[in-house]
Parts: sequence; C-alpha cells; structure tokens
Amino acid sequence: MPRRADPIDVMRHGKQNIHPKVNVIIWQPMIHRLQVQLTILFTAFVLLVLVSVGVTYLGLQTQQQDALVINLAGRQRMLIQQMTRLSFQLQDGDESASVTLKESEQTFSQTLSALRNGGSAPYLTNSVVNLPITRDPQLLAALDEVGSSWNQYRSTLDAMDTSADSVSLLITLEKQSDNLVQEADAVVRLYEVTSTAKVNRLRFIQIVFLVFAIMLLAVGAWMTRRSLLKPLDDLGLAAKRLGENQLDAPIQVEGPEEMRTLSQAFDEMRSRLHTARGELIQWNAALEQRVAQRTHELETLNEVSREISSRLDIQQVLNSVTEKARTLLGGEVASLCLVDESQHWLKLQTLSGPKHAVVGNTMRADNQFANAVLESDGAMICGVDACRGGCRMLSDEYRVSHLAAPLRIGDRTIGALCVGSPAQNQFAAESADMLTKLANVAVIALENARLFAQAERVATLEERRRVAAEMHDGLGQTLSYLGLMTDQVVEFLSDGKEVSALQRLHKTRETISKATSDVRRAINSLMDETPATKDLCTRLRDTLDEVASQHDLESVWRSDADAAPDCSPQTAEQVYNITREALTNAARHANAKQVSVQVGRSNENYFVTVEDDGNGFDITQPAPGGHFGLQIMQARAKHIGGEIEVQSTPGSGTRITLMWPIEERE
Repeated sequence: MPRRADPIDVMRHGKQNIHPKVNVIIWQPMIHRLQVQLTILFTAFVLLVLVSVGVTYLGLQTQQQDALVINLAGRQRMLIQQMTRLSFQLQDGDESASVTLKESEQTFSQTLSALRNGGSAPYLTNSVVNLPITRDPQLLAALDEVGSSWNQYRSTLDAMDTSADSVSLLITLEKQSDNLVQEADAVVRLYEVTSTAKVNRLRFIQIVFLVFAIMLLAVGAWMTRRSLLKPLDDLGLAAKRLGENQLDAPIQVEGPEEMRTLSQAFDEMRSRLHTARGELIQWNAALEQRVAQRTHELETLNEVSREISSRLDIQQVLNSVTEKARTLLGGEVASLCLVDESQHWLKLQTLSGPKHAVVGNTMRADNQFANAVLESDGAMICGVDACRGGCRMLSDEYRVSHLAAPLRIGDRTIGALCVGSPAQNQFAAESADMLTKLANVAVIALENARLFAQAERVATLEERRRVAAEMHDGLGQTLSYLGLMTDQVVEFLSDGKEVSALQRLHKTRETISKATSDVRRAINSLMDETPATKDLCTRLRDTLDEVASQHDLESVWRSDADAAPDCSPQTAEQVYNITREALTNAARHANAKQVSVQVGRSNENYFVTVEDDGNGFDITQPAPGGHFGLQIMQARAKHIGGEIEVQSTPGSGTRITLMWPIEERE
C-alpha cells in the first residue's frame, strides 16, 4: 500500500519551491530599486540638514559677535557717565579719581576705535576681544558723530586740568556728557536693529529648510506607500485570510511587477495549503482515533497501577502483577521471575495462565536471553526464532510470540516480567511500551510491599525494646528492691529484731502496691498512645521530688525558664524515662545523699544533667551482670538523635548528661 503523503512534508516542499522564486525574482530587484530611491532621498535630506546646521551655526556665531558689540557699545555709555562723575570728584579734591579717569578715557578711546575700524578692545579685566571693521554706512556715520563729540568732551577734560574757571567747564562737560550719551544710545540701537535683521534672516532660512525637509519626507512617504506599503497591506489582508483558513478565494494584488509576482507566489501557496488542509483533516481524524486508543490504554494502566499499588503483601503484589499483565496485553500466559540473592539464577515466583505453559522454574541469569532482558532498558519482543530463542521457561507453544521486560530499581535489576501467546505477531511496539510501564509500576509496588514488611518488623522490634525498657525502669527495679527488702527482713528475724522486720514488711507491702500501680500504668500506656499533658520540666521536677522523698535524699533543681526544652511528646517521653532511670540508679546503687537535676540549652542542643555525690564507679569496666540501665538509656538517647555522656570516678560521684538536638516544630 503506498504511503500517505505527510501534510507537513507537502507544506515544507511547497515552501521550498516558493522561496527561491521569491528571493531571486521578487525581493532582490524590488529591494534594489527601493534602496536606490531611499538612498537619494536620504542623501538629499542629510545634505539639507547639514546645510541647515551650518547656517544655524554661523548665525549663532554672528549673534554672539553682535551681542558682544552691543555690550561694548552699551559700555561706552556707562564709561561717559563714569568719567563725568570722576571729573566732579576730582574737582572736589579727590585725587584718587585721576587714575581711574585716565583708565576710563583710554578704554573709551580704544573701544570706539575698535568699533569704527576693527581691532582689539578691552573687555574684561586683563582681557581683550577682536572686533570686525564696521561697514554699515549708518553705523559709520553714528560712530563718527560719537567720535566728534568725544573729541570735544576730552578737550574739555584736558582744559579742566589747567583752567581756573572749573565751574563753567563742569557745566560744559555735563552738557557734552548728555549729548555723548544720547549719541552712544543711538549707536546701540543701530547695532540692535542690525542684529535683529540678521536673526530674522536666519529664521527665514530655517523655515525654507524646514519646508524642503517636509517636502522630501512627503515624497519619500508617497514613494514608499505606492511601491511597498499599499501592496504589502493587500498582501497582509491576503495572509490574514490564509490565517483564517479562507483558502477558496484567489489572491490578486495590484502594484509593481515584483508585488504581482509575489501575489502569484502567495496564490500558489494558498492552493497548496488548500490541498494540504484536506490531507490534514484526514490525518487529524486518524490521530484522534489513535489518541483515544492510547488514552484508553493509559487509563487502564492507571487503574491497574492503583490496584497493584494498593496491595502491601508481596505475594499478593506478584500475583496481581502477572494477572494484570496477561489481561492488559491480551496474552495467554504471564510469569514473573526474581533474581536470587547470589545473582546467579532467575526463579519463577508467580504464574497467570495454564500451568503447562511453564516447563521450568529456574533459569541461569547469565543465559543469553536472561542477560539480554536484564540489561535492556525496556521490554523486548521475542519469539522462538528471535531474541536468542526467547524465554526457555515457557513451552514452545507459548514462545511463538512473547514479551519480556526487566524489573529495575535504580541501577539494580531484581527480575523480569514475561507475557506469552501462541499467536504469531501478537505483540507490537505499543504492547512492549505498555509492558515496560507496567513493569516499572510493579517494581514500585514490590518495593513498597518490601518496605512495608520491613517497617512492620522494625515497628515490632521498637515495641519490644520499649516494653523491655518499661519493664526495666519499673517492674525490674521494683523486684530488685523487694529482693533487697526480703533479705533485710530475714536478717532482722535472724537477729530477733521483729519490730524492724515488721517495718520492712510494711515498706515491702507499700512497694508491692506501688509496683501494681506501675504495672497497670504501663499496661495503660501500651494501650493508649495519648501523650502526657504536663510539660517536660514539670514532669522532671516531680520525678526528682518523688525519688528524693522515697530515698531520703537532698534534691537540687536548676532550670532556666528561657531555655526550657520544647520538643515533641515522643521525645519528651524518652527524655523523661532516661532521667528517671538515672535518678533511680543514683538513689538505689550509689548510696548518695544529694542528687541534682539541671535542664538547659547549649547552642543547638537541649541537655539534662543528673549528678549525685555517691560512690561512683569505673566507667572503663563493663556493667555488672544483669544490669542494663546504661544500655537502655543509650538506646533511648539514640532513638531521639541524642547522646549520653557519663562522668564518674570511684568515690567521687557520678554525672550523667543527656544532649539531644532542638527540633524544628511548627
């Protein structure tokens, strides 16, 4: 049967046929023409901008020079007024004004000469500026009038130095000063008019440049729209119709020859897309059917996975895995084998199907088939003549077509799962993939069952240890105490001390009653896991007071309220039992007279220290036979992640310190 054409390949083939034609025939000539047109417009625009910038720069330089000239002309008026004032001061006898007057005369003369004929003129302190030659007839006439008036004004100044009639000269000087000031103001106004005319001329030139720039931009926009934008808009509308699957209407775009050619290429693409869409619809229907089938398989696999994972018994898991594998894949037989501890043999664990389908219960792990399955990454499709002969545990009838998948946990392979059928080509690649997924689920379920069984064993051992510790802390020590009291009663009776013996018997009876209460409390605690309601410090102090009262000991309690342990009920129970054991040992075996308990915090740990002044012992020597107190205390401390430090010397007392990490509690 001929292979159906892939629509994606059709579209890709169509694009390969269109792109070279578009690149060679359409885009290159059109882009070259647009580049030439836009380059001309851009060059003209750049030249226009450069000329405009140059003219503006020259205008700014001229304005700056005109502002300097106007400033100097205006300064002439100030110098005239200053010289008149200094002349009056000089006539009043102020000799210091003579030097300033001479300097003002010199500055006025130099500035007037520079304004008239060009050259350097004093401007600021110890600095000069160069002025151009004045060529405006009106300005030259005004400057000549100022020069004539200045000569008369300076003659009057010179006459004041030698004439005795200073009063009349001062009056004349004042009139000449007023006339000279008016002429200087006229010069300033003429300079301002000239500067304003230059500014207006510069503005007119800039407006002309702006108009030309706008015209160039308008021409460029018109050319771009006519040659590119409008045809592209039409092509965009055509592409939009293509995007909306409107493939029936042909594409026709008016414009330059290149755009018409591009329009024809788009129309060819539309035609091919129209054909490809029909093929895609057919492919989509087939794909939906395939997705529905795969979804059904995955849902079935999910249900199977939940059912397998819900079982916690290992044998039930094995049976369920083989049964579900046979049913899910449509096989006649399914088997599951596990690798033994020596890693040499594959052993059959469970079978689903007719018993005669299996001809053996073991297979060497280094067998070619077994080794290939155990080292593979997924299920293998096998048969009598393929896959190294297939699984030899299955009879020839059921090895005609079968699958084998490894059971792998991380990098460790623990077994294999096989499904067989007497039909030829019963299993395809999808079946192998399904068996691989089922094998992965089976491995997880087996590991969960194994961990559950291990957890049950650990829980049982923990419960045994807890019961042993409770018996040691309570009943065991009470029985030891009763044995000691019985020995004392026998000794008192032997010595004829009936009263003392009777007192010991009363204490024995009280101890037996207390032991009965302790046993009942222990039984209740085994049946009820409700934690104690008192906080840990209160319980420890009550225990210290109780032990000290029973054994006539002096008790010392030390605790920092800010460092009180805050821990879970389980941790608090272990700390309480360890502290009670240490106090009981100090009271019964150390012959102590004082016992102390300290509770606090050190860095990231809490601690409880029990110290007595008793006999002490050699910590390097093993504990006497039958005494397991320290071992049980060490076991309890390890259970909460803590440790016990014992410090003791014969004759110097004992200190036992329990340290455990601070818990992160919400």
